[in-house]
Amino acid sequence: MRYMNIVSCTSLFLAITLACSSALGDEVMHALEKEGTRLRLSGDFSSAKIIENKLIEGYTQPAGHVFALNTIITQLTWDETQTKYDEALVKHATQTLEWCEPRLDQEEIGATANYYCGQANFVLSFYHALRGNYYQAGKRGSASIDYLETALSIDPSLIDAKMHLGVGYHVADNLPPFIKMFSKVLWFIPKGNSERSLPYLLEVIADGDQYKDVARYIYSILLLEVPELRPEASIQLQRLVTLYPDNARFQLRLISLLISMNDYNGTLRTISEYLNNSTNLVEPELSLTKIWKVRAHLGRGETELARNTFTEIDDVFRGTRNELPGWSVAWYILTDAQLHDLDNRRAKAITAYKEILSIAKQTYVNVAILEAARAGLSTPYRLQLEQ
Repeated sequence: MRYMNIVSCTSLFLAITLACSSALGDEVMHALEKEGTRLRLSGDFSSAKIIENKLIEGYTQPAGHVFALNTIITQLTWDETQTKYDEALVKHATQTLEWCEPRLDQEEIGATANYYCGQANFVLSFYHALRGNYYQAGKRGSASIDYLETALSIDPSLIDAKMHLGVGYHVADNLPPFIKMFSKVLWFIPKGNSERSLPYLLEVIADGDQYKDVARYIYSILLLEVPELRPEASIQLQRLVTLYPDNARFQLRLISLLISMNDYNGTLRTISEYLNNSTNLVEPELSLTKIWKVRAHLGRGETELARNTFTEIDDVFRGTRNELPGWSVAWYILTDAQLHDLDNRRAKAITAYKEILSIAKQTYVNVAILEAARAGLSTPYRLQLEQ
């Protein structure tokens, strides 16, 4: 209720200022954008939606449509198999491009127009890649980089543009090898630049405006790809957990990282703190947390605790797996398979390992899960305790 009162006051203030100078109006619009981004980082998507609607209804600039696109991207990076956002994504991107494209060369608003066009093309590139349309993905990716670089050349203070650029350069420079083979003839593939990628993100973290903590999250995710950099990733994720304690996704990402680092004690400690301190524990986040609790117990050789914890979540995964992100289902199936192996139920274990390989054809599956599944098909899983 208190937040709704704040929004109502903001709405009234917005209505008044829209009749005043455009500069003041831009300040109010920017304040709404920042508040919406903070709400999204806090995991409060319902309140962020209110901000989105205020931006769309109150301004001719497509700030609200761009905000909506960033929210949709946030949802798709959690579960890329979702298709319920497709229509809205295309609509908001189209609205953005219709506004920005005719204004790209206008002196007073050229930087903003290029910035908006860059973000819209960035989201469209991501969307087309998820749907397997790599021609459009590459074409939109190239356009995104060009627009964002132009925005920066016009207005070097637009540091937030470097967040999308940092991601764009990283993705373009780490394309699958089979695409890289044809990069000389497929002109639409964005040209990567890994040397700019992480430094750009660090610049946004240090000096950005709206996207400082968004860049922090992306930076930590990119660090996960290099085992030697995972300790730094854990520091960044812990910072996000401290800043946004109600966002379960930051908690889950930190917990999964600790597991990948074989820090089983740290995993169990972090899970305990999360379960004890959170006031709004809901599914599927609760059961996802317990998946890694099972794996931490296995890492410590505590098979009975692992089995008991797995029993707590078994019904949730079996009953609602269609509502869960594909990557989380893969973790569940791997754990199920390995527990079958420990209990000498080899046939059931093999069936589960094969299911993981089948899921990997449909959605992203962590490389560690795939390697464990392939290993499990040839050799039964056994505990490997550190000496």
